[in-house]
Amino acid sequence: MSYETVKSFVLAVLVGISFLLTFILWSYQPNYYYFDDASYVNEVDIGGVEKARNDVIKPQQIVFWNNNQLFSFIDPLDQEAFYQEISSVVLYDYNVSDRDEDTRHIEYIEIIFPDEIPAELLPSLFIFEDVITPPTWSFQKIHLTFNDENRTLNLAFLSEDGAEHITATIEKSETYNLLGDYIDGDPLLEEYLVLGQDNSIYIPKNPVELDSKTLVASQIEPEEFRDALFTNPNLVTPNMREAYFTDGQRGMRVLQDGRRLEFINPIQASTGDAHPTATQLFEQSVTNINDHKGWTNNYIFDELNLPASNITYRLYYDGYPIFNDYSLSVMKQSWKDQVLFEYERPLIQIGNLLNTEEMELASGQSMMEQLQQDRNYELEDVQDIKIGYDLRYLGDNHSIVLEPGWFILYNNNWIQYDYTDQQDNLSIEGGGD
Repeated sequence: MSYETVKSFVLAVLVGISFLLTFILWSYQPNYYYFDDASYVNEVDIGGVEKARNDVIKPQQIVFWNNNQLFSFIDPLDQEAFYQEISSVVLYDYNVSDRDEDTRHIEYIEIIFPDEIPAELLPSLFIFEDVITPPTWSFQKIHLTFNDENRTLNLAFLSEDGAEHITATIEKSETYNLLGDYIDGDPLLEEYLVLGQDNSIYIPKNPVELDSKTLVASQIEPEEFRDALFTNPNLVTPNMREAYFTDGQRGMRVLQDGRRLEFINPIQASTGDAHPTATQLFEQSVTNINDHKGWTNNYIFDELNLPASNITYRLYYDGYPIFNDYSLSVMKQSWKDQVLFEYERPLIQIGNLLNTEEMELASGQSMMEQLQQDRNYELEDVQDIKIGYDLRYLGDNHSIVLEPGWFILYNNNWIQYDYTDQQDNLSIEGGGD
């Protein structure tokens, strides 16, 4: 075989390979469905735990009414134990009906949740004798009353508009006796005051002793969320100068020197206008956070904004809510259809207690009197009042300080109410008259 023949053969082979590669390149169709599959979640553990619905949905307050006097728990951890007792007994005689009479009596117990809860979640929160089919409305309050003749307890889950209710009974005599002892007076309870008219606000009458606490604080590495929130982490490119991660579609930003994270999926969010129901929002959110074990520390359901399709969980410590001006105490998720398109959360994980300092908060009586005179607030715009902790992060010491205080929900924003400064201002104003 001549040299020229060999060259021609090799050239022909190379041309054939070139045509083959060109065909493969132009005919290849990548599996974009895999990249855009919103249900896909990487198996990631960021250091938290998985939680059930009844672990994150808890009442914010339980109030005992006795002849127009009201009492509640001194220690919120005792309130949690009380609610655990109620939610662990079997409920009988389930019924849905119009609310044709007031479920409040001379003696009754009121259980109040932070926001409206879909009635469809009741099988996840309570134990019913039979399989139930709850209505589609939501509730925020439960009334417990006593049936002295049968020595049973009646429960009424009140619909958000007050027109309907779900009723059930507790037939366990031990629970009946326990609740009766609380109503008659119990050392775990203290007297409360009522502030507000339509949406009553309950606050402790006397001064509250609550220690300031300093605790160890560690930071969760944002790269772990890259693996959890992006369907294909290998496509994610970081911009370390701006602390920003993107796969060309989704974006994740790390803020406040690594203490807070924001994730957004704007392309997916624009593909549909359907909003999830309240039940779907709860289910999708809890499942998503469980998928990456994102329940670091004690986060409890705090708020549901159905028109905006978002849900908020607040950080609690020793039963008290925690507040922070820079969103370091809340997790928020927003959904469209079945797609997570916004996720904001702290990257701080609270550790062991380092030290405490004794403090005493002003009494609810003083607080209420001062608020009524305070020209900076309109009482009709005060939506709620709580005792809680203000979170301060100490980056140099890798710790946080939880300082107790009074907090007011005013025009949909939580504000720490500085009783001392306001009291000084009132004294100055009074001296000038």
